[in-house]
Amino acid sequence: MADHPTDHPNAITLDAGAALTDESVEVARIWITNNAGSNVLIDAGVLEDPTVFGYLLADTIRHAARAYAGTWGLAEHAALQAIVEGVSAELRDQVTTISTIQEGTLN
Repeated sequence: MADHPTDHPNAITLDAGAALTDESVEVARIWITNNAGSNVLIDAGVLEDPTVFGYLLADTIRHAARAYAGTWGLAEHAALQAIVEGVSAELRDQVTTISTIQEGTLN
């Protein structure tokens, strides 16, 4: 396995249109493994206000809806509704158990 997830063969590549600068900071990274759950890494030190992280998640969901629509030929609003339903079900029912592998700290 690669030393860094960005070196991983299944990492998402950034296209030439990605507007990253020296001031850009990664806030979250999400990986899934078939039948083994997910790894969610969040640098909470980047955004002090958790409400702002919520705004970022909302923007992420909207981008995901557009990506699903373009990839799978869905209507964007239908993809958005399906994602929101999944988020709502998980938050409401707590279907999966999460465990912390690295406690959050400020460096």
